[in-house]
Amino acid sequence: MERLTIDDMKKIEIELMDELDRICRGCGITYYLAYGSLLGAARHGGFIPWDDDLDVVMMRADYERLMEVFDDCRSSSRFKMISYRDGESIFPFAKLTDDTTRVKENFIEKTRSNGVWVDIFPLDYVDPSDTKKFSKLFKRNARWALLRNLIVTDPNTGSNGFVKLAKRIICPFVKGLDPVKYAKKMDDAARAAWVAPTTMVADIVADGRKEMLYPIELFEPIGMKFEDRTYLAPKGYEEYLSIQYGDWQTPPPENSRFIHTFEAYRL
Repeated sequence: MERLTIDDMKKIEIELMDELDRICRGCGITYYLAYGSLLGAARHGGFIPWDDDLDVVMMRADYERLMEVFDDCRSSSRFKMISYRDGESIFPFAKLTDDTTRVKENFIEKTRSNGVWVDIFPLDYVDPSDTKKFSKLFKRNARWALLRNLIVTDPNTGSNGFVKLAKRIICPFVKGLDPVKYAKKMDDAARAAWVAPTTMVADIVADGRKEMLYPIELFEPIGMKFEDRTYLAPKGYEEYLSIQYGDWQTPPPENSRFIHTFEAYRL
């Protein structure tokens, strides 16, 4: 297998993003650059120089629509949408992948790999004024997320010796459990929480922090430069990024610029 460089991965991710953009525009589906990808677009005009991934969010209805139409609309079998729903992913959200590549993630068992990807996260309605229901939803999903992470983690990796030791003690007790089961629980809970529209949305399945709430009016789509392309972004991107990162306009010091070191290969 051919080892891919970071630049190789970025080129493939742009190809994946082009495919997603084409399908979404053709089917009337709205997506938005999100997380580090939106930050990179707003601050750097593309990828964050020390980062290498692409993330988008979309409202739950658009997310479900994309899952329905993708296989019929894709331009090549090389492009593959994977999720826990088809048993091909351990995550509670979808990934658009390049099936001619494989990536071994840093802290996940190396047997659990998929192609270079673009992460696709659903945004679900929330109502923080319903304090009991709101708190229960996020606490429950946080427990399921922790358990799912422990099931799939590589016990030989960790940010320090204590973390590695804790993993080696805990992981044998959960290795027999099915991570797909807990990914499904997280997604099902998010989908069922508030079906009717509210004034706020959140990425319940992936971010999972109850303080990361976004006013629905932020999500009017606009075009935003990303490298030599233009993708969709939320019109209220400045407020979105402030909620997510605080002072997003100031780059972090060099010793805090974490670089992904995935092992990626072309098959």
